[in-house]
Amino acid sequence: MFNKLISVFGRGESGNEVGQVINVYDAVLAHRAWKSRLADYLEGRSKEDLQPAKIGVDNLCVIGKWIHGSGKAQFWDQPDFVNLVEEHAKFHVHAANVVEAHQKGDDKLAKEILTGAFDEQSRKTVACLAKLHALVEEHEKKS
Repeated sequence: MFNKLISVFGRGESGNEVGQVINVYDAVLAHRAWKSRLADYLEGRSKEDLQPAKIGVDNLCVIGKWIHGSGKAQFWDQPDFVNLVEEHAKFHVHAANVVEAHQKGDDKLAKEILTGAFDEQSRKTVACLAKLHALVEEHEKKS
C-alpha cells in the first residue's frame, strides 16, 4: 500500500533525493507498536524510561521529522497533509497522557486513555497516512 509513498519521502521539488528516505510502512508499524509498549509499561513489564515530555513531542519520530521537514515544504497547503499534522500531534499527546497518568499513580485513568482516546487516535493517524499516500500518488502523476 505504501510503496510509492516510501519512494517519495525525502525528495525535494525536483524529484532528486534529498535528506532521509523513510519507510512509511515501518513508521505505521512503529506507531501501532506504541500500544504494546505502553501496555507493557503499565503492567511493569517494561524497563523503558518513558518521559511524557519527550513522548508528547511530535517531531522526534520518523514521521514527525518528515512532517516538520521535507513533507511540510512539499505538501503544506494540502488539507490531507494538514490533517495528518494535527492527528499525529494528538497521537503523541495521548501517548504522553497514558504515561503521565501512570506516573501519578492513576493506573485506571492510564488504561482508560490507552484503550480509548489513544487507541482511537492511533487509528486516525494511520488513516491519515493512507490518505497521504493517495496524495503523494496524485502528486507523482502531475510531476
